[in-house]
Amino acid sequence: MSGNRGQGERRKRRDRPGGGSVRRPLSAYRDPSQRLVYVATEGAKTERDYITLLNHAYGEERKFHLHFCKHPDNNGLRPVEVVKRVLAEADPYDEKWALFDRDSGDKTPEEIREAMRLAAEKGVHVALSHPSFELWLLLHFKQHTSPESGLSTTVLNRLRSHPEADGFADYDTQSGDRGKGLGGLRGQSLLGRERTAVRNARKLVALCPHPSGGCSAKGLTVERIPGPRSETKETYEEWNRRTGHAATCDPVRRDPSADVWRLLVSLGIGTDDS
Repeated sequence: MSGNRGQGERRKRRDRPGGGSVRRPLSAYRDPSQRLVYVATEGAKTERDYITLLNHAYGEERKFHLHFCKHPDNNGLRPVEVVKRVLAEADPYDEKWALFDRDSGDKTPEEIREAMRLAAEKGVHVALSHPSFELWLLLHFKQHTSPESGLSTTVLNRLRSHPEADGFADYDTQSGDRGKGLGGLRGQSLLGRERTAVRNARKLVALCPHPSGGCSAKGLTVERIPGPRSETKETYEEWNRRTGHAATCDPVRRDPSADVWRLLVSLGIGTDDS
């Protein structure tokens, strides 16, 4: 049903009168049996490299392509800008993900909440990391349950010092690709550990400090959002439950958390049957 709506939307866009050409959907250039997922991220390096890593390692076998929505700002986008970036590249019924973190050094709680509300309204999945995307990388090697109040210093130190995190000893201490890149040994040390990372991240949902409880990822599947709220009528609270967190759970208080696991599970990576 949602696929038919999406095709109708694209036809209307192509047939609209007026000057100028209409952008041809990216999906028109690809094998229709291949699942196309648009992904926008806060950072322009580490997250991009991770998306590329997943495409190269699993895309052909599992018939998906993660389309990284490029942005020119090396300093990173604000959370709301990440959501707007994926909305700018994808059509309303395309599958969309926004990845950003809670780093308290440069973000206010309201920025995070605003981005979450916009994503819920527009039918975008969010993978929120608290305090940073590097927590997700660390979870490939070990569990990390201590709250960090939006500061990633401890997470980075544990990632750099882990004996099995090959290549990470100088992560984020240099410039260029050696700074936050995931090429070479770094990427190789992550591959094959997705199940461990997903398991560790799922457990963090159950440890969420939400005062009323109700946060759990046990048995949670990740279903595609079929379109914007104007079509689905899904409330913010219903959208929030997709993350495994309680309907009223404040995302700012999910410390620590690393919801990138949801993207992998949606692709069939890191699950018990993968």
